[in-house]
Amino acid sequence: MEALNLRPWMVLPLLVIATLAGEQVWLSHLRYEMSLDSQRLMAEKEAIKLESSKLRLEIASLTRPDRLREYARSKLGMAPPRPMQVLRP
Repeated sequence: MEALNLRPWMVLPLLVIATLAGEQVWLSHLRYEMSLDSQRLMAEKEAIKLESSKLRLEIASLTRPDRLREYARSKLGMAPPRPMQVLRP
């Protein structure tokens, strides 16, 4: 097989073409990786939003006035103040 017979003026355009082709492959790979990262972050965001909703519901349940009243009475031994315990300015 005979070696390629390249003229000196052909080397530069071939190098430019090879460099541009390599750059396009690299950019395509980079876009693909960024797309995967974006999808992962969107899924993580949705999971966090769902967890946040659940936690807000739990907070609302735990801070209901009737529940707090019952907790104060049963666990802490508290009761509503008697008239003599209320100070008025």
